Amino acid sequence: MVSNMKSVFIVFYAILLASSIHLTNGSYEYFRLVLVWPTTFTTHVHPNYGMTIVNPPNYFTIHGLWPTNFSYPWPQYCSKKRKDRFDASLLTQALEVSLNYYWPSLKPAKKNMQFWIDEWEKHGTCSLQRFNQFEYFRNAIYITYNLNIQSVFKNVGIIPSGTKTYSYINIVDAIKTKTYQEPELMCFKDQNHVLLWEIHVCLNASLTGYISCPINNFNNIILCKKIFIKIPV
Repeated sequence: MVSNMKSVFIVFYAILLASSIHLTNGSYEYFRLVLVWPTTFTTHVHPNYGMTIVNPPNYFTIHGLWPTNFSYPWPQYCSKKRKDRFDASLLTQALEVSLNYYWPSLKPAKKNMQFWIDEWEKHGTCSLQRFNQFEYFRNAIYITYNLNIQSVFKNVGIIPSGTKTYSYINIVDAIKTKTYQEPELMCFKDQNHVLLWEIHVCLNASLTGYISCPINNFNNIILCKKIFIKIPV
């Protein structure tokens, strides 16, 4: 599987270098790549969907790539034109294989394809002045693959565990070894522990470089900073 995924990304990288990035102004100011830890999501945040996910991925998966503004409102559902609707025929076989791996639905009742449709129509359409549908999904996969959060964490001894905990600073500093910019962490508190839920990394509007994520004061973010964090298995 690892060898196959590497082959896919060699193709992606070649396509990425060969294509130009449109530089017209969009209706957003930067991107948020949102990565979710599946065990926290399926077991603790949303455990009651009426079905159980068997063996959720043991790596960070994509929740979304969100065109965003530095202040509210954040853009959503930016085009309802028929020509801008999700078109499954635009997904190459290689891209769909990668999406199934890196961008799966973690809700048993929602198929992967439906998840991608929802994310494209809610968020992806807001970046249409720069990226078409294929470019939007290809870039999300390429950035996630290149970031390789699992490897970043492993390099500094941060490993998912039923018992170990890690400080907010240690987790953030590990991510910054790759991005050199401030990420944002989202946490969830069960009865006994604070659990890592999501990692947000931010990029400029053309997806050519990381920027520091603007400071938000959501409860799930503040929670991460107050106590040691577990990445549950």
